[in-house]
Amino acid sequence: MRKILFAVFFFLTHLAVSQTITGLVKEKSTGLPLPFANVFINNSTIGAATDKDGRFEIKGKIPEDFELVASFIGYKTSSVVIKRSGKQVISQVFELEFLEDNLSEVELKAKRDRSWERNYKMFKEVFLAVPDDPYGRDIEILNPWVLDFETVKPDKGFNYTQASAQQPLQVVNKALGYQIDYHLQDFRMLRNASRFYGQAFYQELEPEDSVAEENWKEGKELNYLNSVRHLALSMLLKNSGSQGFELYQAKPGIPREDRTNDFYYELNKSIIPVMLEFVYTKPLGNGIYRIFLPERIEVHHLNKPWLNDYYTNIYHAISWIMAPSGYFDVDRSGTLLHPTQLVLSGFMGRQRVARSLPLDFMPDESFAGFMEDFQVFQNRYIKLNNLREKPWLTTNKSFYYPGETLWLGGKMLYQNPAMQDTLSRVVYVDILNDQLKTVHKEVYPIQNAKISAGLVLSDTLRKGNYLLRAYTRWSLNYGEMDIFQLPFPVLDSNEILADQESDEEVLFGNIGLVHDYELVDSVSYRVLDLVLNASDSYGNPVEADLLFAGLEGTHFTESDPKFRLENGLDWVDQDLKETFDSEMPFPIEYGISVEGKFFPEKKKDPMASAITVVRGDLEDYGQVQSDSSGRFWATGLQFQDSAQIAIAAVDEKLKPHGKVELVPFAAPVFRGSFPKIPYQVILKPKEEEALLDLSGEFFELEEFVKEGEKEEETLADQNYGYGDPNQEIGPGDLETKSWGEILGLLRLNMSTLKFRNFTYGEQTGSPLLIIDGVSRPFLGKEEFREIVLGFDPSQLKSIKAYNDNISNVVFGMAGYSGVLMIETKNGSRTGPESERKFNSEGFGIFPIKGYTSFPEFPINPPKDQYLRKKATLYWDPLAKTENGELKLSIKIPYGISNIKVRIEGITEDGDPIYQVIPIELK
Repeated sequence: MRKILFAVFFFLTHLAVSQTITGLVKEKSTGLPLPFANVFINNSTIGAATDKDGRFEIKGKIPEDFELVASFIGYKTSSVVIKRSGKQVISQVFELEFLEDNLSEVELKAKRDRSWERNYKMFKEVFLAVPDDPYGRDIEILNPWVLDFETVKPDKGFNYTQASAQQPLQVVNKALGYQIDYHLQDFRMLRNASRFYGQAFYQELEPEDSVAEENWKEGKELNYLNSVRHLALSMLLKNSGSQGFELYQAKPGIPREDRTNDFYYELNKSIIPVMLEFVYTKPLGNGIYRIFLPERIEVHHLNKPWLNDYYTNIYHAISWIMAPSGYFDVDRSGTLLHPTQLVLSGFMGRQRVARSLPLDFMPDESFAGFMEDFQVFQNRYIKLNNLREKPWLTTNKSFYYPGETLWLGGKMLYQNPAMQDTLSRVVYVDILNDQLKTVHKEVYPIQNAKISAGLVLSDTLRKGNYLLRAYTRWSLNYGEMDIFQLPFPVLDSNEILADQESDEEVLFGNIGLVHDYELVDSVSYRVLDLVLNASDSYGNPVEADLLFAGLEGTHFTESDPKFRLENGLDWVDQDLKETFDSEMPFPIEYGISVEGKFFPEKKKDPMASAITVVRGDLEDYGQVQSDSSGRFWATGLQFQDSAQIAIAAVDEKLKPHGKVELVPFAAPVFRGSFPKIPYQVILKPKEEEALLDLSGEFFELEEFVKEGEKEEETLADQNYGYGDPNQEIGPGDLETKSWGEILGLLRLNMSTLKFRNFTYGEQTGSPLLIIDGVSRPFLGKEEFREIVLGFDPSQLKSIKAYNDNISNVVFGMAGYSGVLMIETKNGSRTGPESERKFNSEGFGIFPIKGYTSFPEFPINPPKDQYLRKKATLYWDPLAKTENGELKLSIKIPYGISNIKVRIEGITEDGDPIYQVIPIELK
């Protein structure tokens, strides 16, 4: 079976509009311009001829990356690969070299003999069309005499026939309606394999009538169908099935001579179906993709009826493709960029110039529903842009001393706020010194798109500039632009910053903030009751999420405006470039995560396995699946500080096997120049004491419960502390409805064990089952069904379902697939859960860092203790107005004469708010 390497080098990525290429073509030796030279984008219909001064201009849909070619009869063709990199105008100068041995048409024709005729016949079969291709009748080379043939005898390998052409081959293809100028660069023909490549410029022929025009349109679409480009694009789109392709892989170790010609007998014995989701595609940037192929792939063209001599019971076309390097590179249109990366045989190996199309050709909207998928893929950057998120943070004050507590507050910014519940619930905060050394690395939860956090700065920090960086793992997929940065200084204890007050009190928006306050003295401290009212320009109350910081006056410094929320919101208007693409290696986190790799006991054993993750004594647990390379990812654990996590691969009998190793998460490398804020340091008077925010001087809040206010609730009445469910079935329905009706109300599919479309498309285990407050861990799907359906519904008190995007925050990994809580009539419990013991034998035990614990700001200090002076008097990053009003109470130590309150936030309509209120205390 003859194998063909159809090699037409072409560099084409996403097409844009209204681009221009200008330039000059001249003779290399004299520098004189060459009029009427051809300049074109390789293998396309895009090109122009130079004018009398040798200048050219090409306008239209110019690719990002392309090969520009210049040719002139009697001169050596020249080409250059251009990366446009977003430029609107490209300029290029060509210097063409004169061919000294150029022969005339008469001299070329005189060289033809019988040997040339035999070689030319074989050349046409390889270059134009195979002998039985009906398109061969409608394609011809107008100037075959420019061809020359030579037998090459290499030092190693077989002899081959090489063809060359001093001038472009002028090809007319009346089957598809093109005239092609083909600049042959290399042609090699062996007994059982051939290859050629060159540069081609397509020009559309004028149809004789509407019938010819329609035939050409239909022919172009039919030849696009089942082409290499069509197959490659369907692999990128992951829709090869809908495009009429089925892929199979030959099982290793089975000799081809042992295979029969019965397809259905060989199926799953010698050939295995290839699932497209397991074909790895990696974006390389600039709209280029790498497709990895496992061994030799058998391609079935289901939409192409064809007699074949390989299977006796298959009646459609079959091709074989193999990537010698294990991969091949294509652009967004599926164009093969380096044709030598693929070896084709079978039906695709028949394709020659007669069936070739310019690579700027695409089927129209009526093409088998294909264009919709194609447009979605071309606009993949829009989908990825919708999934972007970025933290925005602010601190309780503008400078710090070593050992102080730094409080943080902020919110997550989203390109598409509707995706909020789908995106990250974990934020990382790093603090770097000016030597780019990380001095703090913390992790905090994201709750309802808000962040409330803090950390105690090391008491060994040196005076200098520091940088706070915040990011989610998911945001790292998008690079530096989605990482938040906030510089701040650390001072010596005898220094403060000079205040740089703004002249404007209200800086942003049309939101008015009106405040009123009352100051009351108590024994231990003074109490400032502050009332704020937010309203729009019409006086209507405005709801807003706000961050409040109240500071002693000398310790307040106006923040740099470029780090305020209003400027942070500019990120929302910064869309991704059209050429952006990524394999998105960093997943979304729904809690503390573990990433690792599974190693089976025997090398021949599969790397894919169920991986069980357990925290402590079953405080949390879950099961995930490792992929074909052994890698696994588990997220959703909820704990502070650190915990011992047991991890193992388990078989169907829940017996551990093999071993696992964890893959540590590395913080992103800092890139760029170290940002600094302008500030001026001044010395404090010697007699003035240092006002430090030290966590040890604060007292944790105590909760008081008044007896007799309400009747004691059982744990079942309180849903065992898990909060309100999404659905609840009570006694009325349980006593009258069947299991089928009840499951319908719960929207639980007992076949898939999925709630509605919750975790749609994911491989997940059973929902967490809780019966009378007791969790039932590690249930297989059959066991889950057996337990649930084994109950008589009339004997149940209630069934509650938790199946939204925050169930795993409440229940941890165990609730990732949802939760079903069953309360029986005789099983209500008011005591604690019964003891459970987890047998960790065979499990690897790993210490995992959880959320960073931090001292909460004591808004309500003890009334019977004297309140010492401090810099931060009030901090609340989660404040929210109600009917436009917010009331707060600030406890102020005696001896402080003035304070400043900083208010920053955003209204429910997305308008930013920033205001500083100075208050003089009498």
